[in-house]
Amino acid sequence: MKKDKIISAIESIFPKEHAETWDNSGLIIDADKEDINKIYLSVDLLYDNINELDDVDMVITHHPLIFKGIKEIDMSASSKLIKHMIKHDIVYYSAHTSFDIQRTGFYKFYEDKLGLINTDFAIKVDDDLGYGIAGDLNDMDLVSLANRIKTINMAKYVQVYKNNDKNTRIMILNGSGKDFLDNVLEERPDTLITSDLGYHDVQALRNAKINLIMQDHNSSESAFVNIMEELIKKDFEDAEIIKNFSSFTDNIEIL
Repeated sequence: MKKDKIISAIESIFPKEHAETWDNSGLIIDADKEDINKIYLSVDLLYDNINELDDVDMVITHHPLIFKGIKEIDMSASSKLIKHMIKHDIVYYSAHTSFDIQRTGFYKFYEDKLGLINTDFAIKVDDDLGYGIAGDLNDMDLVSLANRIKTINMAKYVQVYKNNDKNTRIMILNGSGKDFLDNVLEERPDTLITSDLGYHDVQALRNAKINLIMQDHNSSESAFVNIMEELIKKDFEDAEIIKNFSSFTDNIEIL
């Protein structure tokens, strides 16, 4: 497999031009190689898994390891990962908001897994681009929905806040929903599924009588790994894929 063809295949579906201006989607670390045999997929690149990269040709993550300009390469975990990939001639690519904003990403995943109907983007950018998904759920109570979310996202835990008795119109904002809370309060779905909300955000949803299912950020986007694997395998059947689902919540103890 050729490096450029893999990147072209990704960007034909998730163009980096659609990423937010503050984001760093796209090729982050290039390498002096053209042939790619083994690809490593993960939501985040964690230092704990650095030894898994030794014989990898390419790393693709959802969250970019480098967001802003780097002033120094020090002994931090992120710097060690950067040095490791450069030393081992590893190509590093990130598909972040370029992935989030397309219907073929998390939108389609949740639509299919939950059987949602009457769907649209939770936050519309234009007719073809947006974030999250809003849709109608067919006969599923709040606790059953929470358990379904926990299962499909391989989450270690979910938090459930029951603020009303309805659970038909739901809104899912994978990753952090904090920046879009005003949109949620305006749309008034029966239930919001998201992560990274604070105390006053949860309080606002309670006052608005909107149910809340909250999971950790990484789990809410764990589908990225399987979606990206399917995309790569469609065009490159012989690709060797290593899938990593490690999360910052792996060490949490649920008491």
